[in-house]
Amino acid sequence: MATKKRRDQLGTLVADVEALAKRLRAGIRTQAAALPKDLKTLAARLRKQAIHAAAQVEKYVHEIRMELEGMARKAMPAKTKAKAKAKPRKKAGARAVARKRRAA
Repeated sequence: MATKKRRDQLGTLVADVEALAKRLRAGIRTQAAALPKDLKTLAARLRKQAIHAAAQVEKYVHEIRMELEGMARKAMPAKTKAKAKAKPRKKAGARAVARKRRAA
């Protein structure tokens, strides 16, 4: 009797372990199937962040360039400043006018 009871206990233990292994395998499969979707969303988010960071860098570089150009103008001698202001500007061509219209 004792051996039969022990065999039954071992049998139920083995059945429980097998069921747990099946559930674990199924869980891993579902996570693995969802992984490419998660990676795609992660990649899209990283691309957006990289684009945003690049835009910020471009903005800051532009601001620095404008500040440096302004400082260079202030450092010019008075004669050079007068010449720079006195030069007649060329009329904008048809392409430049069209570009300004599209940008506005």
